[in-house]
Amino acid sequence: MTLASQIASDLLDIKAVYLKPEEPFTWASGIKSPIYTDNRITLSY
Repeated sequence: MTLASQIASDLLDIKAVYLKPEEPFTWASGIKSPIYTDNRITLSY
């Protein structure tokens, strides 16, 4: 497993990254994205 794959897997495991293509997250700017990363969660690991 590459480092990038391990990091992606770890972020999904701790639920710091959400993938919701059917219901995209809307940023404050109005941009819609199917990926949301909660960086606050990564600080606790």
